[in-house]
Amino acid sequence: MRSTLKTLCPRSSEYIIILFDLRLPGTADRMDCERAAWQAQCDIEALDENHFVLLVRPGGARRVTR
Repeated sequence: MRSTLKTLCPRSSEYIIILFDLRLPGTADRMDCERAAWQAQCDIEALDENHFVLLVRPGGARRVTR
């Protein structure tokens, strides 16, 4: 199975996946900080109104914000 995936998607990228549950205090602020740190190297997707996924492409954050 592994070699089949390489054949079908030879240039597929790996992602770091970070799940945020906005029902928890401070999570929305943390998500904003992470998104600002990764900038163009990430995408954010809503799973529902309370859960979001930050998809980060490897390569390092430009800056760390708190």
